[in-house]
Amino acid sequence: MKHPEEVKRLFSKTDEEVLQQSDVLFDSFLVNKSEFVERFPHLDDPFAAEWATATTTARALPPDYATVNEQANETQLLETLMEQGRNLFQTVIVYAQLAFPNNPAVLRLFGQPQYDSARTNQLKLPVLLRSTYTQVSKPEYKTALLAKGLKDAEITLLDSLAGAIVAQDIAQQNAKKARSLSANQRIVIMNSVWEKMATVCQCAKLVFQNNAAKYNLFLLTEGEAPATNDTPTQPA
Repeated sequence: MKHPEEVKRLFSKTDEEVLQQSDVLFDSFLVNKSEFVERFPHLDDPFAAEWATATTTARALPPDYATVNEQANETQLLETLMEQGRNLFQTVIVYAQLAFPNNPAVLRLFGQPQYDSARTNQLKLPVLLRSTYTQVSKPEYKTALLAKGLKDAEITLLDSLAGAIVAQDIAQQNAKKARSLSANQRIVIMNSVWEKMATVCQCAKLVFQNNAAKYNLFLLTEGEAPATNDTPTQPA
């Protein structure tokens, strides 16, 4: 099955520049609408309404930096939970070494060998925390750990932190997808605005081929050479 093509921008200007130019061109179009429609009937209603709606919709969409900031916030929350998880695991290991000195078997059971590979991995760390929680909750280990000073709430926190990390990882992934969808939506609607502008500007070259003042109102890009006399050359 063929993959859908990625939506790409039709313009190189910033969104803000395009929307500003759209407003200016739209006003000029409305003033000269009858002349446009006389030569190009497809520019009659509802063309203007569709153009206005596209511009309004594009302006209402949040800028990319807003979704970037949201994603960054979710990432920061996840890293905070990961740091709490690392600190808690290391705390448990300290008490395990006190409660079961010279007993590497217990440390292996609690997951110490897996810590280095899991410490920065948001998928592996919650698995390690839950596994550790299961083991240290067993009476034969829990009693000795509590006797050395590990708090019961810290044991419980192993499980709850694992769940929080999983949930926050999902929130981060959803934020990434939301940014991608938002960017795609913005490109689509901005392309729609640009196409309306481009259509009008292209038609204006014929409609106002003998009126340099009006011809110059409808130059789409900065690279276009404005007309310098009353009879601009009609493009081939």
